[in-house]
Amino acid sequence: MNKFLVFLVKFLRGMCRPFFPVKVFGDRNIENKKCLIVGNHVSGWDPVIYIMWMKNISSFVYKADFDKNLFLNWFFTGLDCIPVHRGEVDIAASKKILRLLKDNKSVCLFPEGTRNPTVDCLQEFHTGAALFAIKTHAPVRPFYIWDKTKIFHKNYIIVGDEFTLDQFYDRPLDKQTLEEATELIRSNMDQLRIKLNATLNARGIKRRKRTKKELKKLAAYNEQQQKLTEIAGNSDCKNNGEDA
Repeated sequence: MNKFLVFLVKFLRGMCRPFFPVKVFGDRNIENKKCLIVGNHVSGWDPVIYIMWMKNISSFVYKADFDKNLFLNWFFTGLDCIPVHRGEVDIAASKKILRLLKDNKSVCLFPEGTRNPTVDCLQEFHTGAALFAIKTHAPVRPFYIWDKTKIFHKNYIIVGDEFTLDQFYDRPLDKQTLEEATELIRSNMDQLRIKLNATLNARGIKRRKRTKKELKKLAAYNEQQQKLTEIAGNSDCKNNGEDA
């Protein structure tokens, strides 16, 4: 990482924290060692909030579209962040993630792959995180962000314990292995979600009222999920009929 950028980020985050208050449950001091850090994705601010409130700086996986901005391209490159092209198999990004992990660096990514408008539940996970963790034997550290980041609105992050996918190390890296490993990662993150919700409910902390724009996105997301469920259901019925 570029030492000047690391210094700049550490300097600026102290100035920005009062504008984005966050309560962190769990260990904020995640070492910059070989580790795959995974979190839910509720807003474009998620990497900023994470870096702002964690003690160490990790390399993030980000959407390659941001590279069109020369400043962001310079900034992300200086922090060893990894641009990923959506909708395709990005071999260059995968190689860089594997190289960073093999060089004993931490990499942070969002297995959901895109922002989740429902906020208080998890979408399906892509299998990339499981693949990287198994190939490099990197431990996995999950975290969960409670809500979308809003200026002067207090948010909450819970950081889980580190775990490994060692039960999959000796298995072939086929679809079944990756899906089972991915479900284990998702389950660990979902347990964090449940734990954080229980903690905040016990303290009487409720979610803020959704804006019209957020409700519109949520409705569109729910409609899309319903269609996907119906398609899957029809496919199952068809398969069952063929098997019979």
